[in-house]
Amino acid sequence: MADGGKRTLTWLGGARGHLFQVVVLGLVPAIFLGTLAIITQLVETLTLQAAGAQVEALARMAAAIHNRGLESSREALAALATDPEDDECGSHYRHFLLAVEGHEGFLRTDASGKVGCSISQGTDITWLAKGPHIGGSLESGGFATAPYVLLKEGRAALPMAYPILDWMGSPRGVIATARSLDHLARAVAPPVLPEGARLLVLKSDGTVLARVPPLPEPGPTVTPVPELREAAARGTAGSFTATSITGETSVFGIAPLGRMAPETIVAVTVPVDMLGGPERQFLRMAIMAFGIAGSGVVLLLWYSSRRLLFLPLGRLADAMRRVRAGDMSAQAGGGIGEVGEMGDTFDTMVGALNEREARLADSEDRFRATFDQAAVGMSHSTPDRRFIRMNRRFASMLGYEPEELIGRSTLSITHPEDRILATDEIAAMIRGDIQSFATEKRYIRKDGSIAWVNLTLSALRRDGRVEYLIGVTEDIERRKQAEVQLLAAKEQAESASRAKSDFLAGMSHELRTPLNAIIGFAETMYSQVLGPIPERYREYAGDIAASGRHLLGIITDILDLAKIEAGRMELDENPVEIAPVVEAAIRLLRDRGTAARLDLHSDIPASLPRILADERRIRQVVINLLANAVKFTPHGGSVSVSANLTTDGGLALHVSDTGIGMTDEEMSQAVEPFVQVDARIARRHEGTGLGLPMVAAIMEMHRGTIAIASRPNQGTTVTVTFPRDRVLSADPAG
Repeated sequence: MADGGKRTLTWLGGARGHLFQVVVLGLVPAIFLGTLAIITQLVETLTLQAAGAQVEALARMAAAIHNRGLESSREALAALATDPEDDECGSHYRHFLLAVEGHEGFLRTDASGKVGCSISQGTDITWLAKGPHIGGSLESGGFATAPYVLLKEGRAALPMAYPILDWMGSPRGVIATARSLDHLARAVAPPVLPEGARLLVLKSDGTVLARVPPLPEPGPTVTPVPELREAAARGTAGSFTATSITGETSVFGIAPLGRMAPETIVAVTVPVDMLGGPERQFLRMAIMAFGIAGSGVVLLLWYSSRRLLFLPLGRLADAMRRVRAGDMSAQAGGGIGEVGEMGDTFDTMVGALNEREARLADSEDRFRATFDQAAVGMSHSTPDRRFIRMNRRFASMLGYEPEELIGRSTLSITHPEDRILATDEIAAMIRGDIQSFATEKRYIRKDGSIAWVNLTLSALRRDGRVEYLIGVTEDIERRKQAEVQLLAAKEQAESASRAKSDFLAGMSHELRTPLNAIIGFAETMYSQVLGPIPERYREYAGDIAASGRHLLGIITDILDLAKIEAGRMELDENPVEIAPVVEAAIRLLRDRGTAARLDLHSDIPASLPRILADERRIRQVVINLLANAVKFTPHGGSVSVSANLTTDGGLALHVSDTGIGMTDEEMSQAVEPFVQVDARIARRHEGTGLGLPMVAAIMEMHRGTIAIASRPNQGTTVTVTFPRDRVLSADPAG
């Protein structure tokens, strides 16, 4: 129940209710005027109908009065026609003239129409002896009349005659008289004729015979009212509404006078404004009631609509105009119902817009500060790569002012060789395939010089399309110069390294030949081939031979490494079995291991397949690895060699020891030429630091790898791995 009442109040106080009130406010006058029009029309119709009937009744009454007067005149004539001859128009004529009002006089004629006796009111009535009434009465032997005659005084009279019959019934003369319309005027005078009404006697041609009461001024002889002339011509009773001679809308009632006055009618006219007193009073009361009620409703609706709808809507419209003009402080104010909610919503929206504008202004300021003060060049360009805006850093990179670049194509300042650079990436970014990308390119400065930059491009999208491209440009001129310098230094170092390697490779013959001679002469002296020598000299000769062989080994390693670096060493590739190579290397180093009390052994599977390699170089790899392991393993330790197939089909050879081990930094140094990890330990044995670098170089020639796993004081494992394509089938036929 409460919800229903709330909905009703909401509806009445809401926009729909206010609009309903506005509609009612607009409809009430229309309904009011329409109702008044209907009532007025209804009352007017009823009034006119009643007035028409009333006026027609008056006309019929006037016609009846007129006919009764004419009938009395006929009776008087009939009585006079029976009187004896009276040459002096005896007392009977005078008696009737005085007794019956409205007669102009009496006269008697013979059969030829000659007047024998007459009496009048003092006027000439000789005209009465002429006319169709005389002949008509003589011919018919009965009562006869003639049309009304207009007299000189403006009055009208109806001539009539009655025959005087002889003893045989033949007319021997007539008694004639003329009855004026004065009797009719006196007969219909008020209160018979209502106030404002007028009686007219007209001939069929519209000639006015009498007006009761008369017009203030002489009126026209023929009525100017077309409807009245038409009614007179018809000669039938009825009523109609027309404009009278006075200019008023009047109701006309028509009644013919009958056989005694043929072609003559009586018309009674009453102005419409004078009709329907009670009805019009009712109409006035109804109009007043409707006017008061309608005015009250209109005022109430106007006030409520103005208060609840028009004023809030006006405030809202004014606030909207002010906002449109840029005044964001405009407020629509509150209200009741939905219109109030609209105003509150508008105020909230304007407040939100103000906050958003403030945030946007702050964001714009921060963006502009960031954009303008950025240490890197920033620019915005259209999808067809024309500059929209840029900061001064970007323009200064190229020697321009920002205004000089706005609207220019980015390609116009791009180096010709770089104009097609990143074209595919830009197209992919516009399509949405990628978000951004970076590239290095060259711009042409205003002075024509080249500017190397690193350009990062991204796209700003709105509604699914690219609005503009955002470019972040970093000057990399110094980096490019450093790269050029590094490249030059690298080329110089490589050139020096190649020269060194070429020099060392070329020294192979020059160094080996004298060393071989020294070794040979020392061994000859040590063997005493040419004769005995003192024991002391013989020991010197052995030391010379040993030192020569050591020096020859060092030179051989240096020259081999130089050949590898110079690209002059070629591999003699053949199928090689790993186990014999490992056993030969162990036999070669067993005496050294025994002297250091080391456990030197191998674990090579018999089913291990052969590899495609240079056997002499593989033996050199194994010997170098075993020599390092023996050299850096303390007394009582162990050195082992093992091999296996890797998961990807390659072959791995492992040399493990329980020696001093290495740190991560020492492992990275171990493969560098001429670097010894532990000088203190190295001084116990001969060494140049070429073992592991030589192994790495030989494995690289075989497209293999070397890996070192080591921990200090826990030992080291060096693994060399041959790729799968160098591992041959275990089947000799394969």
